[in-house]
Amino acid sequence: MFEKHVVFLKAHFDLVSPTEAEEPWQRSGKTRVLLTFDDGFRNHAEVVAPILRKYRVPAMFFVPSRHVTPGEYLWFSYLQGLRRHFKGDGFCCQGEFFPMTADARPHSIERLSKLLLGLTPHPTEMYRVIESDLPRLDDYVPPGELHNSYAGMTEEQIAELAADALFTIGSHTVDHPFLTQCVPEEAARQIRENKEWLESVTGRPCKTIAYPSGDYGGDVLAGLREMGFTRGYATTPRYERDDHFEIPRMGIYADCIETLGFKIYWGSTLRAAGMKVG
Repeated sequence: MFEKHVVFLKAHFDLVSPTEAEEPWQRSGKTRVLLTFDDGFRNHAEVVAPILRKYRVPAMFFVPSRHVTPGEYLWFSYLQGLRRHFKGDGFCCQGEFFPMTADARPHSIERLSKLLLGLTPHPTEMYRVIESDLPRLDDYVPPGELHNSYAGMTEEQIAELAADALFTIGSHTVDHPFLTQCVPEEAARQIRENKEWLESVTGRPCKTIAYPSGDYGGDVLAGLREMGFTRGYATTPRYERDDHFEIPRMGIYADCIETLGFKIYWGSTLRAAGMKVG
């Protein structure tokens, strides 16, 4: 399905690199599209990148650090694995019981998500509870499924992507937290350490960031230039202080090619009218 999307995009739009995307927008000709991929899952290297190479399509990959380590998973990915694969009747966490029968499972995962995201300091305590108090994905998710759907790229895979002129690697923090729930020092650490790690892995400067879950605050924007960033990708701009650090993006999140085309045409129409696209 993803390959069908790429073929459709190639036929109807001008697929561009980050540099080409920054050039003045033209009202005539094909709409330009820059593809971006968040979260650094292993399937980006093993499924997405080969298809993009086949059709010579440029893209950006925003990569967090945490799940490069085997057995470590991003918090939302862990919850998804728990919802899909847990086989027991339930489990306890922080003194609460979470039933996992078919009827109760969606509500239990919602409750658990709220509990984890409410722990402080964020995200340190959330990950401590996931690792010490909750069932491990490795115990009940088949190894092949862990590899295909939950594991992060290896350092070697990240370096290989970065070495390809088609691709750009950007920061996505260490742990994929909600930056506005972090104390300012932790938010800065999440960004700085991820940037430094990516630069050591790729041997290239990391000057772009995508804010995890589209969440960021004014203190984050204020520190990006000092850290050496030149661009920040949001979902819906919050402050509109600096277009360079609140570049809007549009999520597709659908298999349907008609939805893909409609969203791009709709977004380009709003942009042509001078409206922000989120």
